[in-house]
Amino acid sequence: MTAALCAGVGLVICSIANALSRETVDSPQLLYWAGVSLIVVPTIFRLCLEAPSTRERFALVALLAVSLYTVKVIRDPFLFTFPDEPIHAFNANQIVQTHHLFNGNAILPITSDFPGLGSATSALMTLTGMSSFVTGTILIGVARLTFALALFLLFSRISGSPRIAGLGVAIYAANSNFLSWGTQYAYESLSLPLLVVVLAALAEREHASPYWERSWAAPIVLGISAIVVTHHLTSYALVGLLVVLAIVFQLTRSPRRNPWPFALFALVASLGWLFVVASSTVGYLSPVLVEAFKDTIRTASGEVAPRTLFHSSSGSVIAETPLLARVISLAAVGLLGVGFLAGIRPTWRRRFEEPMTVLFCLGALGFFGALALRFAPAAWETGNRAGEFFFIGLAFVVTSGAVLLLRPGERLRMRRTLLVVAVGVSVVGGAITGWPWDSQLARPLRITADGRVVESESLELAHWASLHPPEGTLASLNSDSRLLLSVGNAEAKTDATNGIERILEGRKLQPWMLPELHRVGVRYVVADRRIVSNDNVRGYFFAEHGSGVDSLLPLAAMRKFARLPVGRIYDSGHIVVYDLRDRR
Repeated sequence: MTAALCAGVGLVICSIANALSRETVDSPQLLYWAGVSLIVVPTIFRLCLEAPSTRERFALVALLAVSLYTVKVIRDPFLFTFPDEPIHAFNANQIVQTHHLFNGNAILPITSDFPGLGSATSALMTLTGMSSFVTGTILIGVARLTFALALFLLFSRISGSPRIAGLGVAIYAANSNFLSWGTQYAYESLSLPLLVVVLAALAEREHASPYWERSWAAPIVLGISAIVVTHHLTSYALVGLLVVLAIVFQLTRSPRRNPWPFALFALVASLGWLFVVASSTVGYLSPVLVEAFKDTIRTASGEVAPRTLFHSSSGSVIAETPLLARVISLAAVGLLGVGFLAGIRPTWRRRFEEPMTVLFCLGALGFFGALALRFAPAAWETGNRAGEFFFIGLAFVVTSGAVLLLRPGERLRMRRTLLVVAVGVSVVGGAITGWPWDSQLARPLRITADGRVVESESLELAHWASLHPPEGTLASLNSDSRLLLSVGNAEAKTDATNGIERILEGRKLQPWMLPELHRVGVRYVVADRRIVSNDNVRGYFFAEHGSGVDSLLPLAAMRKFARLPVGRIYDSGHIVVYDLRDRR
């Protein structure tokens, strides 16, 4: 099949672009995006045609999902380097070692209260003997495939058209998190596909005969339960979706059975898990959501300057995203807006025939509301996460408008070409928006010098910890701590928790610092001069000279611990580990 051949060639091109990037060859970005386009465009073109059967469309959707996931895998084929991945890998390793689900996590404690991902990974690790990296990569790959196929079944059942279903999945790939963030080994990457599976099962139940209707209750209940123990926000989103759907069924007086029992079950299960197991979720989520709400109000009222697009939350430019890439990203949003305007009316008209279309319309509206949150400095991440859920509805609505271009008549070929280009631009533009420009491609993690393999300092530190297990907790910055967890299997505290960031980056040792480290149970201090070590996207790799991420902290920030009568147990040049209990 031509689409499969093009996808294979596209993956080869992406692999070459990543290899060139690891070798620090300038500007392989154009080659990379050509590879991504070669994966996406032929598949979209085939999905736009009338000829493919339902089975072929099903296969094309699977091909698109697996190919785009493979783009992420070939970027980092040996190690987890996305921000949340090492944290969850540590959880899985702990479950295997201790045979207990709830082991705690010093960097992101909330993750250990939702062991769905870790338990599934540990089960595969135990059965196969493979590492958490290999099993985690396989598990998320299966989840991505399940997501695409379940979304196809959902859209096909609601629209009655496999053509709309296939295009709907392709348009969902324009979600900014689809290519990168949503493919990382993290609990939302598993729970979101489960949510779509539940929605697809509900849609099938609505259309099933009375004899088969009850049989759908078991998979729906199991899916809800799996989501509740896997991810907090997804479970709460599912409760909201089911409650709204039950209300819509009542208002539209649908003759089908109201799904309110499942809404009630999801609510009780989520609240039960929250209060019995994961009570820390309130303290974890409430500050984030409250601050996002306040900052949105302040930004709207003019009290706070809006966040500038293509800048990080701290205000620094993300590697000077080229003008053309910015234009494509903004064009993608504009095209989605046009598709929304074209599709909202025909979708809304079907609300009495298919009550779930009301959810899709509300989700499409919610997406643009979430998009506006990107202008509020403290709310952009909340809007980004919410966009993944809202995009399900937006994809259906946009597809309902897009198929208008495929109606038989004059200039059909031109209209079809226009649609293929529009969807392709939307997918590429969304991918550009969803990840920092300078980190789209692989960076050097290992290099060869004089016949020897040399690893980045963060990775070398983690390997040292795995060979010499520290008898206590380490205080370190972001990238160091994550690799210490996943590769070194060592306890590490990081970020702004308990002032550790201030302690490690400060030039002088203040009187409160050592007592604070002692209070939180830290025995070892990892002093890293590299400023990039506090970056959980770029800090794992070698920093190229002149790249803007090779700056160093003042030498005093590292040497302040050397003035104490403590042991120096590791030194790689930029990284020194001090044992605070080894008084000398």
